[in-house]
Amino acid sequence: MVIPKEIREKIEQKLKLDEEIEEWIKENLDAEDMVFESMQITDYPVGREQNNGEYCNQSVGACGDDFYGYYYWPMDNGKYMRMYFEC
Repeated sequence: MVIPKEIREKIEQKLKLDEEIEEWIKENLDAEDMVFESMQITDYPVGREQNNGEYCNQSVGACGDDFYGYYYWPMDNGKYMRMYFEC
């Protein structure tokens, strides 16, 4: 099957938007160790409150000195952007 033009164009638009969003995040948020592809919007944060209304829900890895979980940033509409991290 060949992907039709209208779907290909939407894919190209999405990839361009993803690139712009990822660049903004890198420039404006402390997002080191974050997995950009895991970004979601959620109604409520989970975890401990951090600075400026941000939340972190983290667990300790098997080695004891590694961490993983989700970080939540508040959005202007009352929802939260959530991204997975490992460090």
